[in-house]
Amino acid sequence: MRFNETLEDHMSSVENYLMDIHGVAVDYDPMGLDEYWIDDKVVTINDTRQKQEQLFVLLHEAGHVILRESPDFEKMCPHARNSKIEVLKEEIFAWEEARKLASMLGIDLGEDWDRHVRHAITKYVRWTQI
Repeated sequence: MRFNETLEDHMSSVENYLMDIHGVAVDYDPMGLDEYWIDDKVVTINDTRQKQEQLFVLLHEAGHVILRESPDFEKMCPHARNSKIEVLKEEIFAWEEARKLASMLGIDLGEDWDRHVRHAITKYVRWTQI
């Protein structure tokens, strides 16, 4: 984190990026589902979580925005709508795009980032086995 920058500053940077580059709004709501609503061009974030977790989730959802707007998305995840493995691939790719975006915006992710990503991906891996 740069001198005097707060988690809120970083979240604001991601929000501005999403709106300015992709035309996607961010809605914080205690009932938010931490999801990118493609048709509505809105990312919802559950704001009952700690700010650091909200930032990580916001970056991840921004990763989905970046992926879904990529001309190569269909090649990368050709059956993302109906295959658990393709969903898992998209989730992993979205975390990687999130990391790249954080770097581009000068956001230091800190030690908790890897733990958070590992936990999130593990949940998806378990889901693919059901």
